[in-house]
Amino acid sequence: MVLTKYLSDSEKKEGQKNLYHSEVFNGLGFSMLGDTIVYILAVQFNAGNLALGYIASAMYIVGIVLPVMASLFRHKNVVKVQTVTWVLRGVVSIGYLPLLWLEGNRAVTLLLVVYTLFCLMRLVGAVLYDYTFKTITSNKTRGKVIGNANVAFQSSTIIAKFLNFIITSIRTLSGVIGLVSLQMFGVIMNTIAALFLSKIPCRATIEYKKGRNLFVIFKEAMRDKDARIRLLVFWSYMSVTVVMGMSIAFLSKEVALPSNVIFLYTIAVSFSVVLAGNFCKFFSDRLGSRPLIVANGIGLVLSLVLWVLIPPTHEVYLFFVLGFLTNFFLAVVSILIRRLLASVIPDDEAVGFNSMTNFVVAIFALFSGLLGGYLASLGAAVPYRLSLLSVDLGNTYYLTFSLALVFSVSALIFTIAMKEKGSLSTKDATQLMFSFHGIRAFINIDKLEKVTDPIKRKSLLLSLGKNLTGVATSEIRSNLANPFYNDKAEVIRGLFDRPRVALVNELVQDAFCFDSYTQLESIFALGALVHNEKAEHALVYLLEKGDVLVRSTAAKSLARVTKNSRYLDRVTALSDGAETILEELNFLIAKNIMDSDGAFFEDLFLAARQGRSAAFRQTRYTLLAYFLKVEPPLGDIYEQKNLLHEDFLIEFLEESRDVAEIDQQRGAILSAFEHREWSRIWAICFAMTRSLIIDSPRFHHVNAAIQEAQTMPRAQTDGDDALAALYFSYQVKKKSH
Repeated sequence: MVLTKYLSDSEKKEGQKNLYHSEVFNGLGFSMLGDTIVYILAVQFNAGNLALGYIASAMYIVGIVLPVMASLFRHKNVVKVQTVTWVLRGVVSIGYLPLLWLEGNRAVTLLLVVYTLFCLMRLVGAVLYDYTFKTITSNKTRGKVIGNANVAFQSSTIIAKFLNFIITSIRTLSGVIGLVSLQMFGVIMNTIAALFLSKIPCRATIEYKKGRNLFVIFKEAMRDKDARIRLLVFWSYMSVTVVMGMSIAFLSKEVALPSNVIFLYTIAVSFSVVLAGNFCKFFSDRLGSRPLIVANGIGLVLSLVLWVLIPPTHEVYLFFVLGFLTNFFLAVVSILIRRLLASVIPDDEAVGFNSMTNFVVAIFALFSGLLGGYLASLGAAVPYRLSLLSVDLGNTYYLTFSLALVFSVSALIFTIAMKEKGSLSTKDATQLMFSFHGIRAFINIDKLEKVTDPIKRKSLLLSLGKNLTGVATSEIRSNLANPFYNDKAEVIRGLFDRPRVALVNELVQDAFCFDSYTQLESIFALGALVHNEKAEHALVYLLEKGDVLVRSTAAKSLARVTKNSRYLDRVTALSDGAETILEELNFLIAKNIMDSDGAFFEDLFLAARQGRSAAFRQTRYTLLAYFLKVEPPLGDIYEQKNLLHEDFLIEFLEESRDVAEIDQQRGAILSAFEHREWSRIWAICFAMTRSLIIDSPRFHHVNAAIQEAQTMPRAQTDGDDALAALYFSYQVKKKSH
């Protein structure tokens, strides 16, 4: 078999497993080699705000080299190039070692040079990472895999940052020696991450077409509306990320937090990003990215306003809380916009497209990073203070945080203009995320995909059916659209107990399909949509189409929908064609709802005249007794009879002693049943019910049926009919006066 560059399902799963392992060690390595330790070292070496602003943007500024990347690595395997760059970013980080002997400007210069090289290697790998990610996922799994990878990465960063906290809490290791030692540990972890990265299956190579430079790709992307808006959102939020990198410098310089507390802060931030990953994994593939980006973008804007206003003298825990919230919102939008970007990356020019994307990021990062550093210095020169209720608000970084706020508002505006097929509205998504029922629906849907036990599945389906949120309705709609879903019939039956008008079109469509194995369930479910015109018109049509079972089911549902006698004559005429007990029961239920007077009770012994089976007659009698709402239940008496209990009549006769005729002839009745003398029972019944005055129309019709049975040949009846005659005669006698 000829293999293409696209991976099989097994290869994708293997790639995902190695990706997760790589992300675990990558999190450990990046926590030591990333910007936090570099920031702390820069502050210890007395670096200025511009240098700190450069550190915030260096991770992205190096994207200016990307125009030559596609041609430089053309025809090379994507994962192999990515692996080499991952190894190289560890190798260049060894260059931090001379910091142990340098001080002042020379140390700052070396720090910036090595960090720039590290960022360069990282960015080249990151450009390839997005495409690697696309090759080992599908549209349905991308959100989940991105979330899992993010959780793996951030969970390991928590461990690493906790280690950083422990090391820097030791007085002798809180300075340059301890920090550089942590960076060397990061080099080792980074190398192990590269090893797992190299095991990801990949047959794709870096393609380069002459003349297809980044500027051509940029122009084409800007002409594509979907790609343009998604890129603008991505670039805006990346700018927010760059500027908010200055928050570490703010906490270190202005709030004057020690190194170990800074690491505690980064641990809190990592927890927020882990939570964001789980949040995206749970919601994104079902709700869509757009509504979640809008909702969390609003949260980000509000949190940035607080960064602008918070004074540096405030309690430390408030900075932790604010940092947690800000980074949660920012992480959510960053993860989700990458999910959206993956869908517009061209398969045949992925590296070029990603290079263009990150090249523009570099321009934004250069602008926002250096401007953020400049604004920090300007904010110190032009201090801003606001007094509210005797509380001083504001800080020297207010202009820097205001810049992040501007980018965040811009991104939010772009997101609102963005379209995403299949996503919920922002309002619906927000209601679901902050609704107990919405969260519960998601949990049940997630469990349904994993649970195989039939009892547990029915329980989950029942819970989902009771949940009236939009996400539950959307999931049920998907199930109805599936031509063969294991629990489809169960789901449709659930719509009778918890009707959803929003699904009337889907139910009608299935009810009209005579080749659907759930047609009867859909007709049945339509009966729950009381006074719904679409349901009524569909059921009227089905009343005249198909076999008798379809018509009888439609009659039953039509009665429930209309709640009147408009179609009673037609249903009565059709009921003569009932052959099976199910068809008979359906027509009886329909007539019971449509005919409030109960004229159909005059056919009480119709099944006996037709020579139906004992099961048919018992079932029919029991249902008719149920319609009358009388006690004791006739079904319970038949139950005892069918179990061959010789005294099956004793309890009934004890309860019916309030009727003199039964009390006086109790012995005769028992003797007649014992000796199978059914004529004696009928005679007792006729004598008991003759010339009664009955106000209830239904019981009047029952009595008429009993009197009419006098002309019925006794050979057509047996003990089941005699028992029914005795039971209904007793009920009629009680209602008379």
